[in-house]
Amino acid sequence: MTIEDQREEERGVSILLRYQGPAVDDGTMNVYDAAANMVAFSNFVVAAAHKLYGEDVQVTADITSFKHASFGTDLLFQLAPAVAATLPILPMLPNLISVATTVKESIELYRFLKGEEPANVQHINDHSINVTNNSGNIIVVHTPSLNLTLDRKAGEAAAQFIGAALSKPGVNQIEISADGAQLVQATTDEAMFYHPIGDEETLTESTSRMGLVIESLSFKDGNKWKMWNGSETLGYAMEDEDFIGRVNNGEAFRKGDILTCDVRVTQTKSGTALKLQRMIVKVYDHKTALDQPGLDLGT
Repeated sequence: MTIEDQREEERGVSILLRYQGPAVDDGTMNVYDAAANMVAFSNFVVAAAHKLYGEDVQVTADITSFKHASFGTDLLFQLAPAVAATLPILPMLPNLISVATTVKESIELYRFLKGEEPANVQHINDHSINVTNNSGNIIVVHTPSLNLTLDRKAGEAAAQFIGAALSKPGVNQIEISADGAQLVQATTDEAMFYHPIGDEETLTESTSRMGLVIESLSFKDGNKWKMWNGSETLGYAMEDEDFIGRVNNGEAFRKGDILTCDVRVTQTKSGTALKLQRMIVKVYDHKTALDQPGLDLGT
């Protein structure tokens, strides 16, 4: 193979996104959602290429396959003539490993940061950075991966093909692969982390007292309690530490029990996406349901 042939081969990369869950298995994933996700995923991968090679590298994304909620994005790289003349060394040309690594590290970084701005960023060398999250943990990533994660447009794309997609009923996981090997995955519990970082604005916030009927509980950090409010079942995060202590000390609960509590509802804006969060901030009363089967707490 000649040098020119190698150049041509390495100017194209292909990365596959796949959704998993009941809606995928039974073929009920919304076609409009799938189309929006394809566009957002392609935009994200193109943004990764630009963080690596700069805006002078023209990147064209083509959807190469769509089958059972899986679709591939092929990228074709073209260098402007003036730029190409300055790149005599083959490794400087776009390649699958670099783009795939940037996508992988960025998606892992959203999860590591939990959707929040880094507490600290320290450059190790020209290529690598120490990133500290708000829990004090440190991860090492390549510079383009951090730049991609903090990019507003890339964040909006991730909010669509990861955050919004995993918030839909029946979709519980995404996988991204390249060259037949899995790069990274994300699950429903992590959907809230994928949005433009540092761009979240509180629009409204209110607290009201109400009665909620327990439908299912979760004692895992970050998971929500499913509660019936009289008109619909919604997820509520539990913030009342005193009440959590009562639960941990063995206070019995049943499906159908009623909690009288203060609920804070916060609406935030991140990019063009709106998010509604419901928090139980104080539990005042717990009424036990009569003649109801015990709630399965998974213990």
